[in-house]
Amino acid sequence: MTSRMFFTTLFSAVGAAGIVLFGSNAIEANVRPTISTEAKPLPVAVVPFRLETSYTTTTRFLGVIEAASDSNVGFEVAGVLKSLSAREGDFVTTGQSLGQLDIRQQEAALSLATAQAKEVSAELERAKLNLQRIDALLRQGLISQREADDSRLTVDATSARLETTQASVRNAEIVIEKSQLIAPFDAVVSKTLREPGSVMSPNVPVLRLVSVGEREAHVGISPKYADLAQVGETYALYLDDTVISARLRSIGSDVDPQTLTVLAVLALPEGVPARVGQTVAMQFEERVTAPGGWLPLSALLEGDKGLWTVLVTRESDSGTITTARESVEVIYNEGDRVYVRGTVANGAAVVASGVQRLSPGSPVEIVPNIRVIN
Repeated sequence: MTSRMFFTTLFSAVGAAGIVLFGSNAIEANVRPTISTEAKPLPVAVVPFRLETSYTTTTRFLGVIEAASDSNVGFEVAGVLKSLSAREGDFVTTGQSLGQLDIRQQEAALSLATAQAKEVSAELERAKLNLQRIDALLRQGLISQREADDSRLTVDATSARLETTQASVRNAEIVIEKSQLIAPFDAVVSKTLREPGSVMSPNVPVLRLVSVGEREAHVGISPKYADLAQVGETYALYLDDTVISARLRSIGSDVDPQTLTVLAVLALPEGVPARVGQTVAMQFEERVTAPGGWLPLSALLEGDKGLWTVLVTRESDSGTITTARESVEVIYNEGDRVYVRGTVANGAAVVASGVQRLSPGSPVEIVPNIRVIN
């Protein structure tokens, strides 16, 4: 072996030994523990648990705004619809003409009945004159009593016929009168249900009229609250974002078989901008006696057997703050808060949120709460 080859081999061996030594040190450094054995306290927000003796429940029932009068109006007699003088959106007043039937046939019937009445009236006048002559002859003894009685009965029968024909005249006049559709109250024409040229039967709707002015709220409430409601008292109604105090005008005595609710009718104050068909909600409040307290919904963790758990904070003698588990039962929920009872002591600081990342005994640091629900 030449000297050059000897030195080359020596340098290669030294380099390999260095690489092995460096790799061992690196592996040892990687497996050396780098995590601190001391747990760092997590920041938490807390709310105080205040023990109360009762809570107030809020229940809402949906209803709809109705007009004091909302009717489909039509003719009382049959005929062909000749014209409509009121259209959708028109304001009409009481007694105003809204439409007309073709009355040519009725006018002919009136003319016929009038003529018959005149004819019978003339016959009655003739019968009365004849009776006067008969009575004179009877007094002279020139005719029998039977002939006088026949003359008197003829006057009575003709008088009855006259009354019949006069009733026919009046009936024809009433048919013509009812062939004109009259507004029964001040209203707005909400909808046109028939057009001119339609053959109308009695009481077939032609126009829908919605009265102006007074508005009512028709709300279906449960029988429980129907028993508690007092006619004449005021209750809160929610119309969009507006709260209205409305007087309970009446409450039904029967339960709707479909909705299982009782109809409550409330009179809205004058000037309330409510439209017919608009949705409204009626709110009831009831005080329930039960010990417990309010907590935010975010403070609950699902527990066993229908119970829930919360974490409360406790401070040791050394000043360390840790968490502890308490069990609660939800009695009532309202939005993002719940009324609970359980093992939480009065005045205890309950972790308000983020309880999923904590466990009992975890060290925590209390920070100012951004939002307190109580």
